[in-house]
Amino acid sequence: MTEETKRIKANPIVLKWARECLMINETRATELLKMSFDYLNQLETGTINPTIEDLKSMSKAYKRTIANLLLDSTPIEKSLPKDCRTIESSKIGFFNEKTIMAVRKARALTSSLLELNQELNISIPSFIWKASVKDDPKKLGIFFRDLLGLSEILTKENHNQFLDTCIDKLEKKGIAIFQLSLTQDGLRGFSLIDESIPVIIIKRGSELPSAKIFTLFHELGHILLSDGALCNIALIQNESMIEQWCNMFAAELLVPTTLLLSHDIIAQNENKNVWNRKELFELANLFHVSPIVILRRLLTLGRTTPEFYKEQHEKYNKPQFGRSKEPEGRNLPKEVLKERGRNYLSLVFKAYDSNKIDLKDMADYLGLKLSYIPKTRELFNAWT
Repeated sequence: MTEETKRIKANPIVLKWARECLMINETRATELLKMSFDYLNQLETGTINPTIEDLKSMSKAYKRTIANLLLDSTPIEKSLPKDCRTIESSKIGFFNEKTIMAVRKARALTSSLLELNQELNISIPSFIWKASVKDDPKKLGIFFRDLLGLSEILTKENHNQFLDTCIDKLEKKGIAIFQLSLTQDGLRGFSLIDESIPVIIIKRGSELPSAKIFTLFHELGHILLSDGALCNIALIQNESMIEQWCNMFAAELLVPTTLLLSHDIIAQNENKNVWNRKELFELANLFHVSPIVILRRLLTLGRTTPEFYKEQHEKYNKPQFGRSKEPEGRNLPKEVLKERGRNYLSLVFKAYDSNKIDLKDMADYLGLKLSYIPKTRELFNAWT
C-alpha cells in the first residue's frame, strides 16, 4: 500500500460532525471534496478509514485542522446565536459556511482580546446593565444616549468618526466590538452573550457607516436582553417582538423623539406626511442614521403614512443603494484596522513594545504577514 492510499484510523462520527458544523450537505461535500457520494458515505459510516489526501481535503473544505478530524470524539462547541433574520421561515436556522466561519472568527478574536488584556494585566470593565422586553426600550435608549454622551459628539463628527467614537465608548463599558466580512445570508451584524464578555459584530466593507451605527446599537439591545442573535435588521413591520424592541431601543437612542419633533424640518410642517429626499437626508446626516431610519421614526410618530414608508423602504433597501460602483482593491492593513478596532490594535502594539509578545506573536494577533506590520502600525498611528 502506497503512502497516498494508506488509511488512517478516524472516528466517522467526528468526520460527519466536521461537515455538519458548517451546514454542508452531502451533495455539497462531494463537490468540495471531489469524491463520490458512496465514498463519502463509506467514510462517514466507518466502512473505510480516510487517506491522508482525504483528510487534507476535508480539512480545507470543513475549515478544521487534521488534528481536529482525528479526535476520538466530537468536542463540545458553543452553538450559533439565535437566527433573528426577517426572511422566509424555511431559511431560518440555515446559514452559509462563511457566516458560520465569521462566528468562529468572532469567538477567536474575543479570546485573543482577553489574552492581550491578561498579558498586560489590564482588567476589562464588566458590562452591568440588563433589561427585558417588558422594559420600555425608549426610556432605555435615552438612558444609554446620556450614559455614552452621544449628544455632545453628534454634530462634531462625520458618520465614520461618529461610528469610531461610539465603538470606543461601548468598549469602555465592557463590550468587545469587531467588524467582519458578512457576505452571505443578508446579515448586518450579530451579537454573542456566551463569551466571557459580550461581543458585537458589525458588517465590514460595503456597508454604509450610517447602517453600521444603527446595527451597533441594535445589537447593544440584544446584549441588554441577554439574547445573542444573528440579524439583518430589515426595519419592516412584521419583526419579532425582540427585533422590534431592539429597533425601538436603537432608534430612540440615535434619534430621540423630542429632538426629531423639535427640528425645524418637522416642527414647521405639522400637517406634512410625505417628505422629499433633501429633507430626509438632512435629518439622516444630523443624527448619523440612514434616511429609512428617519422615515421609520416618522411612521412610528404618525408623521408619515404606511404607504409612503413602504414605497421608500423598498427604494432605499435595494442591495446596491449607496454603495461604491467601483470598490477599491483589498488593503490588508486597512482591513485589519477596521476589523479589529482601535482598542485591540493598541493592546497588540503595547504588548509588543513592552516585550510581552514577540514579532511572530504580533503577526498572529493581527492575522497578517510580517511584511504588512509596518504599514499597519503607520495607519494605526495616523488613526489615533
